[in-house]
Amino acid sequence: MIRQHIRGIDDNIRLLCNDQLVKYQHHIGGANYVSVTSGFKCVDFCIFFMPYGGVEPKPSKKGIALRIPEWIELLRLVDVINNTYPDLATALLCYMELDHASQMSALKCSECYPFVDTDII
Repeated sequence: MIRQHIRGIDDNIRLLCNDQLVKYQHHIGGANYVSVTSGFKCVDFCIFFMPYGGVEPKPSKKGIALRIPEWIELLRLVDVINNTYPDLATALLCYMELDHASQMSALKCSECYPFVDTDII
């Protein structure tokens, strides 16, 4: 799902490099989030978790932070990978599939809603 957010990440990196206030965070599938934040010259990929009894997911200590030059290199590699493996470039995201046609079935998707208790749905 990160392909759909590359422009947003890149736009916020430009703001960050121009010393503007940035607080960008986006869910990219499963328990994974990406963020770009003022004070940190990097793109942070982090796995989140739901604390016991919690209502809002929290960042774990698992993930990776890419410095700006590493992010630029990753973007270059995404193009190489997409050209080498066109099936990856054209793969449909789960929310575009028929099993997401109803709200109830979409809520059962652990990629879209990783912290929803499916036992109560």
